[in-house]
Amino acid sequence: MRLKGFTLIEIIVVILIIAILAAILIPTLAGYVSSSKLATANSNAKLAFESAATYCTSCQADDKPVPGGTYNEICLKARQIPDTYVTDGRHLEDALLSMIGSRSSASGYTSIRIDPKGLPNDARWAKKPADRYVGSYPRSASEAGSYDLSY
Repeated sequence: MRLKGFTLIEIIVVILIIAILAAILIPTLAGYVSSSKLATANSNAKLAFESAATYCTSCQADDKPVPGGTYNEICLKARQIPDTYVTDGRHLEDALLSMIGSRSSASGYTSIRIDPKGLPNDARWAKKPADRYVGSYPRSASEAGSYDLSY
């Protein structure tokens, strides 16, 4: 009488097939994770740019333009988020915290360049200051490591 079950060879063949499929799929899935992190960073850079543009426009409407220059590594994580901000051209960081800041660990850092007319030229965003995935707007980053957070 023969016992029902799998032989050792059959089990080894199935394990090898699963290992080969995993070796093919894991690098593909890692590529999707990388591209999604970069897409998120680009989206957050666009949000930072639009928020800075809103603040700059409000300041110009009050005849107090934001001074041109570079605002590097503004931390968007805060214990206390301001409800309002002053549109005197000197409180860009407070305005960004008020508009897009968060207490969440998912908050990141942004760097923004303001032109001499008081309007934003471009913005970058990263989860950490030394992150590989730095998003940019209006020219979106197309691969990890193509930008640094600071200008």
